[in-house]
Amino acid sequence: MKIVLDLLFEYVKLLRQSSEIVILDPLVIAPIRDVNDIIVMQTAIIGEADVLCTDDEDFFEDAASEYLRKMGIAVLDNVTLMHRLRS
Repeated sequence: MKIVLDLLFEYVKLLRQSSEIVILDPLVIAPIRDVNDIIVMQTAIIGEADVLCTDDEDFFEDAASEYLRKMGIAVLDNVTLMHRLRS
């Protein structure tokens, strides 16, 4: 059990070192069906992400994916992202 906890703490440490805190703008709207996903889109845009990896179909709808593409963000599922990282 200690090994699992040690790995977990190391992973959290890695995430803290490689992440960036972004301040969201409550006035920003985005073309996505689920209003709860606007926060995800804002985080990707403000954080200047290159890729948004998700299995949420709402992000793959034309309006949402085109909006993010214009912001320079590719919407990929996990399998596609893994293929891109390996190439």
